[in-house]
Amino acid sequence: MKKEKILNVIFDNNPDVRVRVIYFDDSPLVKNDKKKYPFKLYNPLTVQVITTCRNFKFKIYEGYTWNGADIPRVFWRIIGSRTDNDYLTASMVHDYLLEFKSFIINEILSNQISIKQYRRLTTLIFRFIIKKNGTNTFKANIMSWCVDIFQMINFRSWKC
Repeated sequence: MKKEKILNVIFDNNPDVRVRVIYFDDSPLVKNDKKKYPFKLYNPLTVQVITTCRNFKFKIYEGYTWNGADIPRVFWRIIGSRTDNDYLTASMVHDYLLEFKSFIINEILSNQISIKQYRRLTTLIFRFIIKKNGTNTFKANIMSWCVDIFQMINFRSWKC
């Protein structure tokens, strides 16, 4: 099988991403949720991924929340923080692909991809989007390499 490359990632409209504000009268549970997942998508989004091996679409529902890019604080000066605008859309798509991997692998991709291939595909999609958002190649390579290494280390969570 040839090495898969991302040709394009297309959104049906611009993602309306906002920070979730913690209000004084929020319950402790809601406050904790907003701290853990500070970003929210305020419009539904259809994402089309075109690669050298496949072409597929999936929907991210309005109201989806995620934590941003998981960048250790020690690297913020070099790479940027998890709230960096260059990474928000990419981290949303990547987190969604991970959170709903069973559905995407089974239903959208019709079981035509292995878990290992899917893990790598999610990293390639992340890298493509951050580059498209203006991240330079060096930084994009470091970010995607770190994402891939983190996922390899946490492979236990990749069971569908």
